[in-house]
Amino acid sequence: MLNIDNLKQQKRLSLMRILKHVLIIALIFSSQLIYAGNWVKLKQNLRDFYLLEAVSDREVQNVLESMNNDFSFSDIDYNMHRRSNWKPREHLNRLITLATAYENTNSKYYKLDEIAESIVGGLNYWSYNHFYSHNWWQQEIGVPQNIGPTLIICESIIPDSTMTKSLEVMDKSKIRMTGQNKIWLSGNVLMRELVRGNDSLVTAAADTIKSVLVLSKPYQEGIQPDYSFHQHGPQPQFGNYGLHFAEDMIKWMFIFNNTDIAFSSEKVDLMRKLMFEGQQKVVYKGKYETLATGRQIFPEMVNGKKYRGPMAKYEIYKKLEKVFNKFDTQDNPCAAPREYIHFRNSDYSLYRTGSFFSAVRMSSQRIIGAEAGNGENQLGYYLGDGTNLIYRRGDEYHEIYPVWNWKKLPGTTTVQDTAKLPVLTWSGYKNGSYFAGGLKSKDVGITAFKYRRDSLQANKSYFFIGNKVYALGSAISTNRNFDVVTTINQCYKNGDVVVSKNKGRITSVWHDSIAYVSLCDQQLNVRQDVQSGTWKRILTWHTDSLISKDIFDLEVNHGEKPNNGKYGYVCVVGISAKEVKEVIKNRLGANIAHKNEVHALSFNQGKTLAISAFEPCEVEIGNQQKLIIKSPCLLCLNKYNDGWTIEAVDPTQQLKILSFGITGKYRLKGAQRSNIAGDVTFFDITPPENSYEKGKKSSVMLITK
Repeated sequence: MLNIDNLKQQKRLSLMRILKHVLIIALIFSSQLIYAGNWVKLKQNLRDFYLLEAVSDREVQNVLESMNNDFSFSDIDYNMHRRSNWKPREHLNRLITLATAYENTNSKYYKLDEIAESIVGGLNYWSYNHFYSHNWWQQEIGVPQNIGPTLIICESIIPDSTMTKSLEVMDKSKIRMTGQNKIWLSGNVLMRELVRGNDSLVTAAADTIKSVLVLSKPYQEGIQPDYSFHQHGPQPQFGNYGLHFAEDMIKWMFIFNNTDIAFSSEKVDLMRKLMFEGQQKVVYKGKYETLATGRQIFPEMVNGKKYRGPMAKYEIYKKLEKVFNKFDTQDNPCAAPREYIHFRNSDYSLYRTGSFFSAVRMSSQRIIGAEAGNGENQLGYYLGDGTNLIYRRGDEYHEIYPVWNWKKLPGTTTVQDTAKLPVLTWSGYKNGSYFAGGLKSKDVGITAFKYRRDSLQANKSYFFIGNKVYALGSAISTNRNFDVVTTINQCYKNGDVVVSKNKGRITSVWHDSIAYVSLCDQQLNVRQDVQSGTWKRILTWHTDSLISKDIFDLEVNHGEKPNNGKYGYVCVVGISAKEVKEVIKNRLGANIAHKNEVHALSFNQGKTLAISAFEPCEVEIGNQQKLIIKSPCLLCLNKYNDGWTIEAVDPTQQLKILSFGITGKYRLKGAQRSNIAGDVTFFDITPPENSYEKGKKSSVMLITK
């Protein structure tokens, strides 16, 4: 006999199983809807990103007029295979221009059949041919990078056969490599698989892109603790890989925004620091700083078209700043502050005032000075050897590179041999010393390094205060039978040059609102002449058309085979020729030590002392007082009442203790150790031990007992 209770129980169990299956199906369906919603949002964000800046109707018309019946372009040499400035990729850039016009409701070309036909025809022309560069980067990164946006922006109008063939071209991109290359490749994979609807690869690519946005360990590739950027080893790359890194990261932040794969707030914070504590500081008056551009010493225009010079790089930065501020929750600075800053992980210093901007590029055993590759930076052999540029208008060196004497870069001390400059490799070079650093104090910035390269050695310091840049050099020695020259400046000639002499020697020169004043017993050599050269000297793929410019050159000649030679000068910026004598008489700091082992200047009636100590030494600091320096370091002393504050940096980033003595009896705040012996107070300053902090300053306070 059938048990009624058992029957009811079975029905309940069956109903529960049905409900469970329905719930599982609902969850799967819901998950698919979430994924689908994410991908729809991602595609829309990508379209919105490319529509942020509308292309002009004239630009679209130019593209259409240059397009042939077979959808190629008449002005592009598709048989070109060179590694850099590879013209065929412009074909794909123009398709992006057409795609954005097609989707822009404010364009007269919006949704026109003619544009759709040109886009599809242009994609087919590319994907059914085999255009290639000898540079792997173009096939695996550049080409897919320029196809993906068109496929997503105009996905609805692209036939399946065209889409399939175009995606096959993009298949050359794989998620691999490091740094910026890894981001480029992953971005290409994401765009490709977003079209294909491959959820797992889209997620993997997005996770990979986000994973690269981290603070790197010091001197490993990527974002440095000081917010500079390294690529190709420990090499500062603000203006090529670093700028591209920022460009891509901000693009993907915009595209991932308001989706489940959005960047975390911590990563947005890191990007903010890279932008406003790194990138923003290397732009000045509409241009990107020359020494920050890496090997990309490029012109603004190539073959009559906009290229990637300092102005173009500045425009890229400003666009990034604008896009970042669209989704960032904080109010960010619109301009870099007026200050001295030293990028301790990149051997690179900047000084910005209301009237001028100056930069110094060094190298060390930690940092690569420069590289060459792809036919770029062919003459940059001395670029990281203490080059010091001074900008007021911002155009003092703009595109001067073809006519520059690259053996006399401003700020450098170099052997003037007769051989051609060696061409660097991808490995670049390192200076032979660990001593390279910078110190920022209240009123003064100090940059210094030991130069040890080839057969030449020199100890070099730069002091920045007010409207002045002081430069001291010593221990200049070589065994080569050629003159050694320290170049003070080599820039465009602009107006009169006023020379002052003392006992037959030129001791000061005024040019373009800057007075250059000798600080020691030396002759300043000035030359005003026309210099000629070609861009092909810099970039092997560029034209050899001769360029000639009027050049102002100022230097100190140390003669052949100098032994412990030295130099000292100050650049006083923003004064008239009539003010030079008064400035020399009343407005310069005092040179209190200028020896092989130490450079020291005194400012503010002895209340501020700036010191580069290359070796243990002693310095007289006034009032019969002496400072004993037992460790290589950079120092700034600021006097208050009867005491001192002392700020110190270990430029070698290797020392555990900096040891000092000072005449007088003091009690100390902040010192690791101190003791008084006779009339001398001895004390130690401990530099940062954490590898992320090395090269930062430490300070102590000396209080008179």
